[in-house]
Amino acid sequence: MTCLMHFAASSNGDRWFLGTDDVTKEDFVLHRGNPSSGGHETISAVEVFLNTRPFGPERDALLAMLAMRDDHNAPDSPAPSERGG
Repeated sequence: MTCLMHFAASSNGDRWFLGTDDVTKEDFVLHRGNPSSGGHETISAVEVFLNTRPFGPERDALLAMLAMRDDHNAPDSPAPSERGG
């Protein structure tokens, strides 16, 4: 099952999520429209979402989430003894 991480919401109730395809392991963005507009969902590749104009606060929120995830997944810095110092 795909895990979705919520990263942005608009004042009208639209919501954006970052997910990873279980089969391809590729990241995607799920946009869920607000319930009063029918809650329509669209899926975009991350690269497509980041390059869609005009840019908005949800783009900035995705970039922040990706940076935080990358920082979290980065290997720890080597201990001083492992650095040769």
